Amino acid sequence: MKLRLTVVSMCLLGMATAGTAMAATHNTSSAQIRSLQKQLNQLQMKVNNLNSNKTSSFKGMSNVVSLNSNLTTQMMSNYSGVGREMNLLAARQNGSLANQTLTVGGEAQADALYQHTNNAGYFANPIANSTGFSGTNTHTSSVGNLALSNLRLGTAVALNNMATGYVQVGSYNVGNTTVLNPTTTGSTTPTVGSNTVSIQDAYLVLGNLATNPVYGFVGKKDIDFGSFASVQPYTQPLTRTYFMANGNTAGVGYAANGLNLTGSVMNGGSTTTTGTPESVGNIVQYQNLRTTNANGINNYALNGSYSHLDSGVNWTVGAGYLNGSATNATNTNSNNGAWDLNAKASVNNFDLLAEYVSTVHSANSLQASANAPSTTTFPNAIIRAMSVGGDYKFMTMGYNTVAALSYSKLGQGHSAYNAYQYVASYRVQPFSSNNVWTGLEYAYSKGMSGGLLAASSSAVPAVNNSYNATGSRAVNNTLVLDVTAFF
Repeated sequence: MKLRLTVVSMCLLGMATAGTAMAATHNTSSAQIRSLQKQLNQLQMKVNNLNSNKTSSFKGMSNVVSLNSNLTTQMMSNYSGVGREMNLLAARQNGSLANQTLTVGGEAQADALYQHTNNAGYFANPIANSTGFSGTNTHTSSVGNLALSNLRLGTAVALNNMATGYVQVGSYNVGNTTVLNPTTTGSTTPTVGSNTVSIQDAYLVLGNLATNPVYGFVGKKDIDFGSFASVQPYTQPLTRTYFMANGNTAGVGYAANGLNLTGSVMNGGSTTTTGTPESVGNIVQYQNLRTTNANGINNYALNGSYSHLDSGVNWTVGAGYLNGSATNATNTNSNNGAWDLNAKASVNNFDLLAEYVSTVHSANSLQASANAPSTTTFPNAIIRAMSVGGDYKFMTMGYNTVAALSYSKLGQGHSAYNAYQYVASYRVQPFSSNNVWTGLEYAYSKGMSGGLLAASSSAVPAVNNSYNATGSRAVNNTLVLDVTAFF
């Protein structure tokens, strides 16, 4: 068939050439020449279609489903903070989502944990804590656990040139069961594990930065307030634990020339912290939205950042405000705002992060557990958190390697029982062609137990619910062997 079409094409080409000569000699009309050229073009298109038909079905499938491990890492890893809709917008802008209908990805994080506490039964990590209060080994000072800490699946849908949808489902502590608030007798607080799968994110992003710097978003997602990024693969900073918010929200943003501004509104959050956790790692993070009326649009947030490359240093500074932080204002029971300052600098192979967050008004006391020396250990005062961290990227025997150090603190007023943690990690990418990382992480924490959970009737997150008879705080040393894979 190809041979015959080629022969026909050559004959028509000869006829077109002959026609041209005849036009010059015998004044043949130009209309005849155009007709012959049109027929030649049509035959050439048929030849091209024959050559492409063999791969047309494969191309059709590739335009329906694709994998993008880099995007998955940005959307799911412990390193990312808020504003993840920008990852989707950037993917649309650079073309990696432009011609795709569906992009899927996932994360599997498996860990072996060892934890030792100076106060028997009081473990900071919520997974290790399951063998403490809620188990029979309440007098145990050391515990080891194997856990599939995170299992997630995400789907990005390029609905059209201006709309992108994202849905993420997942489960924490898969195959195990952890009682999250074991210090409250008879509590109906939830458990983490037992193969419970929940919708973690589901939202729509409207916009395309390739054509317009204005964009919008609506759905269940992280609230655009602060940064809350991390340099650690497993442990999250205490700034994130208490202040990073998640909920049903809608907003508008502007991103151009290094400037990114967002304004958003959201439903009022639950007035308790005993609902389903938003994330579980070394500690537990709840929705962190609190209001006097959870049945309407009661909270809002403003956030902004500016990034610039100057003399080889890529730096970003940001600030934000959230009306409706985790704790209401003291006595008035009204929404308590929170403000945030954050910064990041990258030079050569170094990254440096810093963040400071504070409530605007005095908040109710972060009461400790019933066996604390006094329920007034924490005064009615402003709640503050800060974190600093840095990492260095290098090669080890030809493998990508990252070493990181970080420190974070959370407290209220000048209480001597405020919580803090130091974390060091070393991770390696063993397969250059796959986004798989493995490594060790060590954390020293003081003033935490059970994942920083509420341990009083006020349902306010306690920075320390672990005291012995003399009032000392629990000190935890935690070692984690982590393997994380993205696709």
